[in-house]
Amino acid sequence: MREPTIRDVTSFSLFELVNGHFVSKMLSLKLLYNSPLSTLVKGWRKVRKKEDQVRPASEDPSLETDPLKKEYVECIPEAQTFREVLLQGYLVPSTILEGLDEMEIREDDVFIITYPKSGTTWTEEIVSLIYKGGDVRKVERELLVYRVHHLEVGRPFGHLRFLRKQKSPRLMATHLSLPLIPKKLREAKCKIIYVMRNPKDTAVSYYHHHKMSTFLGNISMTWDKFLEHFMAGHVVYGSWFDHVLPYWEFCKQHPNNVFFLTYEELKMDLRGMVLRLSEFLDRPLTPEAVDAIVHHCTFDSMKTNKMVNREVLPISDLFDMTKSKFMRKGIIGDWKNYFTEAQSEAFNRLCESRMSQSDLQLVFEPGDAEKLFTHFGRIIYNHPERIEIEIAQEAEEDDEPELEYQPRNNPEAFFQLYLQSDPLTLYAGD
Repeated sequence: MREPTIRDVTSFSLFELVNGHFVSKMLSLKLLYNSPLSTLVKGWRKVRKKEDQVRPASEDPSLETDPLKKEYVECIPEAQTFREVLLQGYLVPSTILEGLDEMEIREDDVFIITYPKSGTTWTEEIVSLIYKGGDVRKVERELLVYRVHHLEVGRPFGHLRFLRKQKSPRLMATHLSLPLIPKKLREAKCKIIYVMRNPKDTAVSYYHHHKMSTFLGNISMTWDKFLEHFMAGHVVYGSWFDHVLPYWEFCKQHPNNVFFLTYEELKMDLRGMVLRLSEFLDRPLTPEAVDAIVHHCTFDSMKTNKMVNREVLPISDLFDMTKSKFMRKGIIGDWKNYFTEAQSEAFNRLCESRMSQSDLQLVFEPGDAEKLFTHFGRIIYNHPERIEIEIAQEAEEDDEPELEYQPRNNPEAFFQLYLQSDPLTLYAGD
């Protein structure tokens, strides 16, 4: 067998078509980072004289005074930090991160932004199908990773050049927090979909993701220890609160180009969310196309779909499926199977502290969320799009053009986060 070259690493060409699926022949994380080839892949780690640069996380001076953070960082292979955010080292070269600021953003680009394990793959598949006009046949033999490209995770060489060469409209996704995304994207120059999942279920899913992910070290720590790290914000991509809250404010500043939805809304009303996304993206669908997308994107369907469930990938050893499945349960409220009462109470206090100044509020009782969903058709009651409509209507009715929206003074006008199981979602998966 021949020795791999930079061309192979750049093009991800080392795989073959087997029974209609692409299977890696020799490209793996072990090859890229634990072989002579690693000197090419990790060459970026040489010292560069730049203030705003990626640095090895092991050089973070705060580790000396924060043993909990140090414990987590040492679990992540090649861990790195950029603008004080901890990131994985595998497949996220510094040249990508340091080159993002000036990246060209096209008006017809679509970005799906999430904190990890918040419904990223689900939303990617929905959006991809919307752009295929709901024709499921067009995605049956094409891996999702080739239809929606990730911004920061990609080819060890030439990833940004690869993204520049993609034809419009480009569908892309990222887990990066707001300060790390390209400048033009921070100006909302294109359509952006932000998906949030309640932080308790997110923590549980992220815990299992760490166990199965080679690039996250296949951690063996207990749930109790991982929850400590999650609550402290030490995990890869940082604090859930530091990620979600700025994007919520960003959505309110750019309501025409940023659509904020939740994993829970997708679970409770998949059809309604497909229609809302179709409208937001200016991609009208026929009723038959909507039916096809909804049927294709149920959790049970996605879980067994090898084009999306990560069982077939260009790199063979990204995930250890013996530790956990990429698409595990897909239910709301799985956190109850992991959080002790004391942990739940401590987490609630953390939410109250971190979100006291935000109108993005949390509710832990399913009845309240179901009531809002029944009355308003959404869990996010105060989505800025709805706010603008209601302000205009109220101003016209009351003849008060200077009417201001004050959500915290109105007990009905706030965001409710659906945290617990509901009868519409208990049939999904194992």
